[in-house]
Amino acid sequence: MKKVLSTLSAACLMVLVFANTANCQQKIKLLNGKTIYPTSYSIGEMFVNYKLEGDNPKKLRLVDKYDVFSVTDAENKEDVLYKPVDSLDFSVEDARLYMDGENAARTYFNKPGVKISAAGVGLASGVLSFYSLPIPFFYGIAITQRNPKKIQIPEEFKNMENNEAFRFGYNREARNIKMKQSLKYGYISLGVSLATLFLIVK
Repeated sequence: MKKVLSTLSAACLMVLVFANTANCQQKIKLLNGKTIYPTSYSIGEMFVNYKLEGDNPKKLRLVDKYDVFSVTDAENKEDVLYKPVDSLDFSVEDARLYMDGENAARTYFNKPGVKISAAGVGLASGVLSFYSLPIPFFYGIAITQRNPKKIQIPEEFKNMENNEAFRFGYNREARNIKMKQSLKYGYISLGVSLATLFLIVK
């Protein structure tokens, strides 16, 4: 019995240690919503310098301070580098909500119709041969002019749906996703179309 209790105590201790380590992981949070997890970092006048696990000791990575929202040290203390320049900029809290919107779009936004329509445009434009090359690009621009009609997020985040900063971040990232998907599937299908046309003519 003592051995079992001892084993359980050791296991609980390991869980607590790992949990504490995970919670105290250093972070560099970028204004585009992405997060970097460095092994070390330092804040300079113009850049945040950092290293990632496995980096060459002589290698130094840089990120512009104006692209960084905050850095969090190993003791989980956050240092917010973002500072609104004028009244048109987001406040610190709104900037957080904006980044949350970007992350929500990356996680939950899905528009299969974009892939299908872009593939259709790529296939159809292949008949124009060389002149078809810019068509998928212009189609991508066209479909990103409109924001998503509905925000795709779980029910527990629905209270954020009408927040202006959150929605702005979500819409912007959703448009980026639509553009990337449109270009990818548009040019893949265009390549297939041109290759097929070449084989037929040949």
